[in-house]
Amino acid sequence: MEALDRYEDRGLPFVAFLFRIARNAAIDKSRRTRPDMSIDELVNHPESGQNVEAEAARSIERDVLFNAMSKLKPDYREVLLLRFVEGYGAADVGRMTGRSEGAVRTLQHRAVDRLRKELDRMGELSLFERFSGADAAE
Repeated sequence: MEALDRYEDRGLPFVAFLFRIARNAAIDKSRRTRPDMSIDELVNHPESGQNVEAEAARSIERDVLFNAMSKLKPDYREVLLLRFVEGYGAADVGRMTGRSEGAVRTLQHRAVDRLRKELDRMGELSLFERFSGADAAE
């Protein structure tokens, strides 16, 4: 809330300024706390009705993807998260980040390509190929 005093009208929507504050707060929080996900806990509680193998595989995939995403430029991570996780359109992302729709699409293309290369470098290209339907939203 203290950032509201620093708002300067630069011709961008006020909501973009608020989004930037929320984004930075979320990044700060995620740096401070990372949820503990123990495969041992999943294995020890099979009566919960969870598919332990599928949940463990998803946990591993999340860790691999998190690791690959952490190696991307912050702008690449931001556009991938807004487009594919949050589900915003390129025009909306552009308004939030102060970019044109075309610039968002270009950044998205580069981010997807860089993520593919990073997963390939990690030996996890099959993870990208399985979810490659994501770049249909380009």
